[in-house]
Amino acid sequence: MKRLIPLIAFLLLWPLTAVSGSSELEEVVVTATRSEKVMLINPYTVDVVTAGDIALSGADQLAELVRKLPGVLVTDAGQAGQKRLRLRGEEARRVALLIDNQEFVDHREVGVPLLVDVSRIDRIEVVRSPASVLYGPRAMGGVINVITRRNAERPFELDLKSTWNGATDGYTLGMQLAGATEAGFGWSVGGSRNRQDLRDTPVGEIDRTEYENSAFNGSISYGRGDHEFSLGYEQFESSSEVYVEPEVRFKPPFRDFVIDAPVRDREKLRFDYQYTPTGRWLQSVRLDGYRQNSDREFNTFPSMVLFPGVDLDIAIFTTSELESDGFNLQTDWLTGERYSLITGLQWVEDSVSQNRLREAETNGFLTSSETQLDKASIGSLAWYAQLEFELGDLMLLPGLRTYRVDGKMDASNHFGSLSDFDDSHTVSSLAMVWSPTPSSAARLSYAEGYIYPSLFNLVVGAYAGSRFINPQTSLEPETSETWELGYRHGGENWSADLVLFQTRAENYIDHLSCRTIDNCPGRRDEIYRNVGESRSHGLEAKLSYEMKGIEIDASLTWLRRHKEYDGVSTWDSGVPAISGYISLGYGSMLANRPLTSRLITRFESEADELVGTEIEQNPGYGVVDLEFHYQWHRTTSVSVAGGNLADKKYHSATENLWAPGRHLRVRLGVSL
Repeated sequence: MKRLIPLIAFLLLWPLTAVSGSSELEEVVVTATRSEKVMLINPYTVDVVTAGDIALSGADQLAELVRKLPGVLVTDAGQAGQKRLRLRGEEARRVALLIDNQEFVDHREVGVPLLVDVSRIDRIEVVRSPASVLYGPRAMGGVINVITRRNAERPFELDLKSTWNGATDGYTLGMQLAGATEAGFGWSVGGSRNRQDLRDTPVGEIDRTEYENSAFNGSISYGRGDHEFSLGYEQFESSSEVYVEPEVRFKPPFRDFVIDAPVRDREKLRFDYQYTPTGRWLQSVRLDGYRQNSDREFNTFPSMVLFPGVDLDIAIFTTSELESDGFNLQTDWLTGERYSLITGLQWVEDSVSQNRLREAETNGFLTSSETQLDKASIGSLAWYAQLEFELGDLMLLPGLRTYRVDGKMDASNHFGSLSDFDDSHTVSSLAMVWSPTPSSAARLSYAEGYIYPSLFNLVVGAYAGSRFINPQTSLEPETSETWELGYRHGGENWSADLVLFQTRAENYIDHLSCRTIDNCPGRRDEIYRNVGESRSHGLEAKLSYEMKGIEIDASLTWLRRHKEYDGVSTWDSGVPAISGYISLGYGSMLANRPLTSRLITRFESEADELVGTEIEQNPGYGVVDLEFHYQWHRTTSVSVAGGNLADKKYHSATENLWAPGRHLRVRLGVSL
């Protein structure tokens, strides 16, 4: 019966519910179609986290800002400061992370870390549909586009933020300065500091959950007539402890097993140019490019007892650098009164350099030392197009993208020969939107996904503890096909957004024990192989009601995911079948200043996962949060959020760490 309570509550609220009233369907979003389009008639499943939502939450990480959205799952891999996001069950490495429409990539199988300064985020657009046609291979599972505050509209603007988190006794400080002149020049500069200590939970403080990060950014811009140009720089430096479960950390023969991630940094230089002519056919030309570096240090320290009286201590230091260069040229055409066309050319090149030092001591004496150096690169060139045309109340959007991928191992002291590889592929999409009335729209879409194996999969390889995972150049790309059927409707003070979806993905890449035919050099080695596929289907619903200062928001996700890999077929994929939230908000006035309050319950059903031959059980949960936001002056605001008010012991099915217990978060903001 307990499992049915969230569903019953949702159904009771069905006539009253969704997210921030019918106004959400009037939101203009860009990410889903690479063009401005009102949410109501957007052909794909997309959500928006607004500046108001961000102010209410007081979160210090991007993952916490989107946690409540349908289909979004948070994963931490034991790192409180390095959370990642999954969409509809797809792993984080199959989800594209964009920062101001430019992608931040990572070739490791755990997926892209969220190295984003939360204090400068203005809005977040999340596309839960495959978007490989418009955004490339890593968008097979969807897109998360983080849109930051850019240049100001006044000669001088100042934005200050300070947050205290009672769950970690940590703080976040952020500052942004910006200005603009009548001559068209603009500028901005800012930074932040985030420091969090051990996480306090209902089972006590969790060891090795400290993390910290700092950020700096600056930009200049100039606009005159039909032309706009901007140049920007970003730097994000982070460090995170890594929690290892005691049953793993101290499992014999291990005396201890410590992991540390002291460096996870990102540095980026970008430029943007946009030409918006007043001519009839050409609507706009946008060219943007970037150079991005990602530095990583990841160290492991296993200690074990080989025999009575014989202790082995191993230290493995891994440093790596990922350098990415890319540009995207997009042109928007108006080919007729009811026809428009987007065409684009995108080029991306990634280069990975990795150094690994392994030292072993037996009873305190150095017995072995090994250094491994590897460098590899991969480049892709793609052309894409999406046509949009209207036939009465019907809008059609066919799309196409063609890839060409080339890569090679540039240097190595580990492998005897240097390998190269190439591939070409084409993906397509088709979306239809029918709007029989100005307040409703039905949509049907089909989209293909494609993700090419990473440099670690193909030529570099990776380490999992003391085991080496061998690369393989013959790996096939992972592919997917997704169908969606959706409906949106907005009344005078309510709105609804419903979608049914089905996805089939093939050629999933994983690492398994080496076979004789694999010719792996080590006895305990593993190797990357195309081993599996998945089938997912589900329902996502968002509903909202707003009247006389009261807002009732709700979302529900029903998701089933079937996995087949290495001869195993199971529905126990570790993804909860039911998840969602219900929020009751109220707006009032206090001392003639606006006060917003919101009571939220989040819930998730149990989720079993087949690992090897055993079932890991993840119990469901339901928690209650309370948030207040008060604008005590036109320039000053304060937000107070109470998390996990019932002090419940829980974690989501895709996270390793226990969630914080009952705690407060206080956020102070000043804007001048």
